Amino acid sequence: MLLGIFVKQLFHAAGIIFAGYKITHLRRVKLSHGGRRLGMEKRPNRLATSNIYDETVNVLLAAANEREHGAQGHGERVTAYAVGIAEKFGFEGQELLDIKYAASLHDIGKIAISRRILNKLGSLSDEELSIMRRHSMIAIKILERAEGLRGAIPFIRHHHERFDGTGYPDGLAGEEIPLGARIIAVAETYDILTSDVPWRDALSPKQARSELQRCSGTQFDPRVVFAFLSYLDDLEERESKSNNTNQLKAA
Repeated sequence: MLLGIFVKQLFHAAGIIFAGYKITHLRRVKLSHGGRRLGMEKRPNRLATSNIYDETVNVLLAAANEREHGAQGHGERVTAYAVGIAEKFGFEGQELLDIKYAASLHDIGKIAISRRILNKLGSLSDEELSIMRRHSMIAIKILERAEGLRGAIPFIRHHHERFDGTGYPDGLAGEEIPLGARIIAVAETYDILTSDVPWRDALSPKQARSELQRCSGTQFDPRVVFAFLSYLDDLEERESKSNNTNQLKAA
């Protein structure tokens, strides 16, 4: 009951953010000349609209992080990984923005899951697992309220599908699964593997890479795994060059 009230209040606040933006925008674009209204722009400023959605995503992400131990930073890291993979596939513009929002909010449905389940140590019961698996569908109900976030919905809905067809919620397989969802699945798994969680210590990046490769073709799309490992290689190379440059400056 209290959780339902919390969710309603959260989205009431998000609605106020959007309404405030619209009012401010209309005030700015109304023009007058000699007492005569010249009209309004037909389209809102895209940058301003994007900023509003970014702010809303950050609010929702903060709300989700507060409910689950160890979730701090997870959404941000998954987003960085997912965007990096997507760029390897040539995503740009709105497609890339949809990936960004989906990766940031892939777990937003967990705000409607009991803290007792989210933070339970050890294995979940069958009933608890069934409840936990609802989070991707809950996310859809949340995000369909915001037009600018609707493009993220298919990626969130299907990010727990498996390449071999044994995932959920729809048991899709292979390329039936939206590419964005396949990307988020790899990005999220890597972050979980390399993070400390209540039931185990973090794996090393090398161990996590090996696990992704082991599950390539069953849990994950092999092309996405390859692209992600290539992205990590690029990242490590940039970091190495940056470190070398800093050492030379310090010498």
